Amino acid sequence: MDDLSRNDWENLMQYRKLYNREQQAKQALAMLALQKDDPSYGFRINNYRHCLQSATMVYRDGGDDEEVVIALFHDLGFNVCPDNHGEFSATLLANYISEQNYWILRNHAAFLNYHAQTHPTADWNEREQFREHPYFECTAEWVARYDQTSIQSQYDTAPLDFFEPMVYRIFTRPSKGIQLHLAP
Repeated sequence: MDDLSRNDWENLMQYRKLYNREQQAKQALAMLALQKDDPSYGFRINNYRHCLQSATMVYRDGGDDEEVVIALFHDLGFNVCPDNHGEFSATLLANYISEQNYWILRNHAAFLNYHAQTHPTADWNEREQFREHPYFECTAEWVARYDQTSIQSQYDTAPLDFFEPMVYRIFTRPSKGIQLHLAP
């Protein structure tokens, strides 16, 4: 990299921009598709079906592309980084979604614990640390409507290919160019 000229960098940046427009959606969808036959870890459905079901619920409630896509990818990282899966999804979509939806994704796990009050180790009151935040209520409602309810084995869930056009529309938005630097 030390030997690249400014012109080399500009050419690479243009290529990367084109690659991102063509490939980001495809790669994100492929990551979710890989989970199709994963185990459910004791739940009625696995994470793949959970994500599809959540997105289907948002779509049927009249959600726009962005709302559907955040539901589709909200637990994308759950299998590979369960303790930080909200940050995983929020980071993936940060440059293409609203500040509110970014916040919902980043913090939804803390709000989900509220619905697990009999869980032996979950802090069901964890969401209270955010009580005064402007997105507290919408996050609490989103989790109650679309996350904790989307584990139904008999729900008529749309297939992944149904959501592909929405995902492509989100990822082909102009990037905000945000480079996230999470606090240590």
